[in-house]
Amino acid sequence: MDKSTYQGKNQRLDIYLSGLLSITRSQAQKRINAGGVEVNGEIAKPNKIIVHSDVINILEKEHKPTEKEPPKVNIIYEDDNIIVVDKLAGVVVYPAEGNESGTLLDALRDKINIQGEERPGVVHRLDKDTSGLIVFAKNQKTLEYLQKEIKNRKFEKTYLVLVWGKVTPEKGTIDIPIKRSEKDRKKMEASSLGREALTKYEVVKYYDQMTFLKAKIITGRTHQIRVHFVGIGFPVVGDKMYGKKDEKISLNRQFLHAHELGFELLGKKYHFVSELPENLEGFLKSI
Repeated sequence: MDKSTYQGKNQRLDIYLSGLLSITRSQAQKRINAGGVEVNGEIAKPNKIIVHSDVINILEKEHKPTEKEPPKVNIIYEDDNIIVVDKLAGVVVYPAEGNESGTLLDALRDKINIQGEERPGVVHRLDKDTSGLIVFAKNQKTLEYLQKEIKNRKFEKTYLVLVWGKVTPEKGTIDIPIKRSEKDRKKMEASSLGREALTKYEVVKYYDQMTFLKAKIITGRTHQIRVHFVGIGFPVVGDKMYGKKDEKISLNRQFLHAHELGFELLGKKYHFVSELPENLEGFLKSI
């Protein structure tokens, strides 16, 4: 066990550790996330702000959770600036509490040339049980450019979604602010106190008890499509967090798929399409 006493001004633990051990910030974050660093006797997180006289212990044996193998990755496009992936349902995009390894980002790190970021190359995210298109930036310039495009609402993302009930009218815009739930911090909720959230939709086909739609998000709030449709009374089929509690269906995931992705990068326009995966296509045929 190596022990040191911090003597500098307020600083993030990962930044301090990278300088102390002469390693990259990403390497420092991995070590900290693996439970390999204590601050004042407690396992710390990378964003822990350390102050004067904090005692930092670098453990010889890390309290590391079981390492998961990186997932299989279906890269549908790659150049010097971007990687576009058709993500499988059940795959987490980047490491977070409870999912420290086995993520999509873990499988792509060697292709991404960005240092000093907790989530290098992550332009946007998809929920774990949502399949479909997601883009990663391979360098800092591209990352900043695409994040600005998202902020300016020039980033087009269209989803295929199946919901319970008959949605009317056949075309519309859901304009309901969204905020994090105070009762359950893992959930979001529709609220006038939330941030602006806009979803445009168009009905593709009506089924007996369900509606199949295309949904285009104008803003990119966490769980936006799921929260918006349940907010107007049409929960997403298969959604264990926001959906119907008495569902009896032969589908072990939520019916939400990132179908189209479009953006402009450094003067070039990109557009990608991912068709429904077999399990969702098969479920539609069964109903």
